[in-house]
Amino acid sequence: EVVSWKEVREAVVSTQSTGKAKTIMEVGSFTGVSLLRMAQELPADGKAFALDTNQSYVDVGKPAIKKAGLLEKIDYRIAPALDSLVKLKEEGYTGKIDLCFIDADKGNYPNYYKLCLELIRPGGVIVFDNSLFGNRLLNDTTSEPNCRIHEANEKAMVDNRVTSLLLPMGDGCLVLRKNDE
Repeated sequence: EVVSWKEVREAVVSTQSTGKAKTIMEVGSFTGVSLLRMAQELPADGKAFALDTNQSYVDVGKPAIKKAGLLEKIDYRIAPALDSLVKLKEEGYTGKIDLCFIDADKGNYPNYYKLCLELIRPGGVIVFDNSLFGNRLLNDTTSEPNCRIHEANEKAMVDNRVTSLLLPMGDGCLVLRKNDE
C-alpha cells in the first residue's frame, strides 16, 4: 500500500510533537502546506524558519498561515537554501534547531545534510523527503540528481553522528536523529 504525502507530513509532525520541538526549519517551503502544519504544533514561544528561493510560491501560502494566527512565528528566508543555512550558522543557530524538514532541490541533498547536521541540536531530527525519488534509485544511482540523493542516503548509513532510518513512505523519507555528543 502506498503511503500518501499527507501521511508523511503527519509523521513529521508526530516526530516534532514527540520531541517537543521549539525551533524548526523547512528547507524548500514552497507554498507552505507542511510549514503550516508544523507551525501549528509549535509552543507559544516557538519559531519556524522557512527557506525557499521563490517569493511568489511563499506568498501563496501566507494568507492561510496568517489566518491560522501563525505568521509571527515564521521567519521567511528567500534566498538559495545553502546561503540561508550558512547565514543561520553565522547568526548563532548552530546546535539549536530541533527539527528540520528538507524538500528542496535534490542535487544539494549532500550539502543540506552537512549544514543541517551542524544546525540540529543533539537529539534533534532531520527528515529528507523524496529519498527514494519515485523508486528511481532502485535502478539508477548515477545520474543527476539521483546520485546526490543516493549519496545522502549512503552517508546516513555510515555516519556515526546520527541514527538513521529510510522509510518507504510517500516518495521515501530519510529520517536522521542526531546522536548525543
